[in-house]
Amino acid sequence: MGHPTVPVPPVGPTADVYRLAGYTNGLVGGKRPECNLLLPHFDSGIRFADKNNPKPDDVLFGGGVGGGVKWDGTFYRDLSRYAGSGSLFWSAYLKPGTGPGIKNGYWINYGCGWSHLANDDLTQILTGASQRIYWDGLTGHWTMVIEATMFVTYAVVNVWTGTKQGGNDPTGPYSRITGCDPTTVLTVEAG
Repeated sequence: MGHPTVPVPPVGPTADVYRLAGYTNGLVGGKRPECNLLLPHFDSGIRFADKNNPKPDDVLFGGGVGGGVKWDGTFYRDLSRYAGSGSLFWSAYLKPGTGPGIKNGYWINYGCGWSHLANDDLTQILTGASQRIYWDGLTGHWTMVIEATMFVTYAVVNVWTGTKQGGNDPTGPYSRITGCDPTTVLTVEAG
């Protein structure tokens, strides 16, 4: 009787930075009407700022959260800041120089939505909404996940998830398996 085989992790070279090929804002999460649920809506319980009476705690809207940083489609690896990730994990939150705070990289705007690192805590990358690429040791393929944070409730929404079979690094085309964005293929290149 045979034993199930365990996928062997890639052994080839990997870069510290990867990015979505041809990325422009709206490439992911900007499709309408599919991604409309990511936009703030007047009937969602959001308090919109009064332009005639601005307050310091007013939430800033625009392409997501106006006070965040625009995502440029890049994923980073940083073992010293997120050691639990292993050498085959990259995330938008691991960009050099980022830190807690709405305008310092843990609130990321893209497409019709935004993502937020849970409690501004890098150890919680998998708890909040995040953009990440990783080697899935259980299935033996590369996975790319792009998530958004819902306005008001902060619920996590799957915007786009896809996989790529084989290869020693995460470069190449990923085929969509789920998410509100209908884009069928996204390609990752070394950054």
